[in-house]
Amino acid sequence: MPVDRLIKVARVFDGEGLTGTTGDVVVALAGTKIAAVGPAAELQARWRGIALDHYPTGTLTPGLIDSHVHLTMPGDGTAYEPAVNREASTRFAVAAQNLRKHIAAGVTTVRDLGSHPDFLGWLPADPSELPRLLRYGMPVTGVRGHMHLFGGGAADAAQAQKVARRNIELGADGIKIAATGGGTLNTVPHQETLTGEQIGAAVSVAHEHGLLSTTHALSNEAIRRAVLAGSDGIEHIAFLAPDGSSRFDERLAELAIAHGTTFGSTLGCNFHYIRDAEAGRISADDLDEQRQRTSYYVSNAGRLRTMGARIAPASDAGWKHTSFGDFASELHLLVLAGYQPAEVLRMATSGNAEYLRLAHEIGFVREGHIADLAVFDGDPTHDIEATRAVQATYRAGRRVI
Repeated sequence: MPVDRLIKVARVFDGEGLTGTTGDVVVALAGTKIAAVGPAAELQARWRGIALDHYPTGTLTPGLIDSHVHLTMPGDGTAYEPAVNREASTRFAVAAQNLRKHIAAGVTTVRDLGSHPDFLGWLPADPSELPRLLRYGMPVTGVRGHMHLFGGGAADAAQAQKVARRNIELGADGIKIAATGGGTLNTVPHQETLTGEQIGAAVSVAHEHGLLSTTHALSNEAIRRAVLAGSDGIEHIAFLAPDGSSRFDERLAELAIAHGTTFGSTLGCNFHYIRDAEAGRISADDLDEQRQRTSYYVSNAGRLRTMGARIAPASDAGWKHTSFGDFASELHLLVLAGYQPAEVLRMATSGNAEYLRLAHEIGFVREGHIADLAVFDGDPTHDIEATRAVQATYRAGRRVI
């Protein structure tokens, strides 16, 4: 396929690190794929007259990958119950708007971890201009458990298996499990709502179909059950004790690491509320509690890093006050937890691509990979705040922002 566009930037982060090229770098695109990466002088001479997009101060990276969002929820402070009770047309319109916000922030792939079954069949009007979408459908949860209004309540292992199978029949890309309470009315975050047998039943369905499973598990006991049941991921890193306090359990973390479990970060799922409350835009009634939660999320992330655990950058966008279009705040909090900016950028690109089994297609700036790319003003490998300054986003070779 002939090269049809060149992108010239100051530097390229290829998913692992900055390329060794000194001076300007060019990435050549051929249709939807990356054709070459190399010194600007060499590639521009090779392909004279080809359309050139030039960002003199830019860093080109693989498109960012957000491994935990809720697309049909607005992220504007609306509680779960009224958000999910909206008509399908309204929920789908919200999803399209949220996808547009995220791609404008350099995010080219998202994984939706909780929606109505009808969302599995929804197609946006302009999918080629929006992030690629992984959908897990209705979470397998307890009867009236966290996110039960999506339809996935299960009283026993047989019902958990049935919900998981139904999701896959409808086209789900994986299975989400909710093993404790959460932000749903009348649920308690530190109380378990699924047995290990129920979690294992849902996990087995996912694995039977070659798909990933991930579990919302806020308590230490729920994390233990999910890890032993074979869940590929644990969403949130709260490590809650029976009294509701966060008590990081090092032996439990070691168990998860030994099982190859990946932790979804979601450090910023309370951060947006804190920011808005401190600015006086919303009520500050829960400010102290949300500050405390963010503090222990960040602390727990740092401890997991020192232990060598795998963390998948994830925003939880859509839930309560967590807005789309601000993945940079999640990356910022990971740096506060002790990760180096280049390390965070790797985690949010090639790391998430590898975790989600997409690394053969995306997550790297390499010849033959799909050209899902972002360009940031400045150098995010040294200052993660540069991820807020998006100069362009390319989706499958087309500039969409």
